[in-house]
Amino acid sequence: MHYSSIDKNNKIAELTDSNVFKLFDNVTEDIYLTDTPTVQEMKDLFGLRAEVFCRELAWVGTPDDKTEIDDFDYTCTHIGGFVNDNAVGYLRVHPHKTSWMLNTIFADALLDSIPAPQSNNSCEVSRLLIKNEFRGGKRVEDKTILTHLLSELYIHCKSNKIRYVYMVVTPVTLAVLARHGLKATPLGDTKVMTDGCKALAAVLDWESVTRIGPMRRKIRSVHNEF
Repeated sequence: MHYSSIDKNNKIAELTDSNVFKLFDNVTEDIYLTDTPTVQEMKDLFGLRAEVFCRELAWVGTPDDKTEIDDFDYTCTHIGGFVNDNAVGYLRVHPHKTSWMLNTIFADALLDSIPAPQSNNSCEVSRLLIKNEFRGGKRVEDKTILTHLLSELYIHCKSNKIRYVYMVVTPVTLAVLARHGLKATPLGDTKVMTDGCKALAAVLDWESVTRIGPMRRKIRSVHNEF
């Protein structure tokens, strides 16, 4: 999916003494979303993952890591968001026939070793992130980066007849998703992980979703579409 932006060269050509200081306020940013990233795009997305998960949050790897990659990546669908060719948002989708983080590394801690059902109309989403400077409600093409990513996730799930989305999230992330119209149901209590981070397992049912974004984008009922 590609969203067009204004022609910056034409904008420069329109400059006059009266609007010269308004140029950079009026130039919009170009966003590009994909669920089939190129090799170079994947390198950029792995680099963004290292920036967030290895350095900012220190959940995995080391601060010196240039990329963050694990064994789950080889069987996932990767959804990336790019603004002016720079990686700014990411999540990955684990299809139902592949290994899920929830049913492997988090199974004992969050599910008491009772696996989540990996039915053919379900998937797991993990590694959701937004680049730091694009958080806090910053909009690109009148939507937050999170709204763009979640909309792309919805399109992917609808195309693949996926109704249920499982995830391991922090309570804060669960609340943010709810504010964007995606009210996932907790599958158990919030637990404190070994690194001190609070986490819980949850599942989203697309049939309960009527909008994507903070009271901005509405979608028609998806009842019986999955």
